[in-house]
Amino acid sequence: MLDFHYKIAGICCFNVKDDPVICGFSKLFGKSASKSAEAYSQIISALLLVGKTLSEYLKDMLIFSDSPVVCECANSSAPLGKAAVEYDLGVIRSIAETSSAELKEQLSRRFDNDVFKALPDYERGEFNWDADYFLDFARKHGSGIFAKYKAFTYNGELVPIEQTDPIRLHDLKNYESQRSQVVDNTLCFMNGKPAQNVLLYGDRGTGKSATVKAVLNEFDELRMVEVSKNNIALLPDLFRVLKSKPLRFIVTIDDLSFAENDDRFGILKAVLEGSLSQKPGNVLIYATTNRRKIVRETAADREISGADAIDESMSLADRFGLFVTFVKPDKRVYLDIVSKLAEDAGLNVPEEKLFAAAEQFALRHTGRSPRTARQFVDWLTGRIALNLEY
Repeated sequence: MLDFHYKIAGICCFNVKDDPVICGFSKLFGKSASKSAEAYSQIISALLLVGKTLSEYLKDMLIFSDSPVVCECANSSAPLGKAAVEYDLGVIRSIAETSSAELKEQLSRRFDNDVFKALPDYERGEFNWDADYFLDFARKHGSGIFAKYKAFTYNGELVPIEQTDPIRLHDLKNYESQRSQVVDNTLCFMNGKPAQNVLLYGDRGTGKSATVKAVLNEFDELRMVEVSKNNIALLPDLFRVLKSKPLRFIVTIDDLSFAENDDRFGILKAVLEGSLSQKPGNVLIYATTNRRKIVRETAADREISGADAIDESMSLADRFGLFVTFVKPDKRVYLDIVSKLAEDAGLNVPEEKLFAAAEQFALRHTGRSPRTARQFVDWLTGRIALNLEY
């Protein structure tokens, strides 16, 4: 009799007992035919929902389960930990190697009811993953939401971002010097070498935020947490969550600026440098701003404090070890970006006509910038595809 109930009850490392497929297998051989049919249907429904074989489903279930015990085993050399993981995998493997035909035959015999033979089948697949595979995955990618998602927002709790911006570095044109500084700094960080918090400063639409997003897509083992400037006071709480994770995180703050006497200003200064609540070693902060003076200066500041106000305004910027400046492009650089984006998009437009349309587009919008160039090429692609004038 293929009764999985007691084997599943003994799983001790992977947190999977509430998974619908595992629950289904655990309840398959219950006391009534109707309950067993319901359990089998639960298995089929879960597999149909994701369109995977049983083995593929179980593999993904294991790597994405929230399993702190597995992470602990992955980061230690204790043989007992690996033995416990291997036991769990033995149970999962026995499930994966069970065909739907075998299950239905056993159920038909148990309840002397041929209705089970009419139930749909599932594809079994091959379960070829061993303990080393799952331990290595946990070591590199963590478990649970950290294994499943690369980006999050934080507002007191971590909320996964299911679909991140797919932009890559090769999609961004020009500004190579600025981006290389950010990429090289991130490379040092990912390899455990000294790295800096980064402030990306410059005009709107020049690619500051896009550069940060693209960096996330260049490093598989990097995770990113977006914190709004309104939630800066929550940074110490976030750091307590992240410091115990076996991953490296970039915390991003977009459009950084503060009003006079804003408490968040002091909090961010403290976590960047010189505080008991400073960030852990597996976290960097990448912030963007359009303002060289991050603290907005009032008329009173200008009249009374003079250089002191400027020094205070600059004191936060100084705490970022890397300061990268993005300036609005002139006409030549703007049109060069347009040309490169149009080539990527496969647009076959005479240069003179392309540039004239790009200039008109910039005049009607927010002026020349890499963002305007991309918006123009997207607009032009749609017009050409629909045979519209431009």
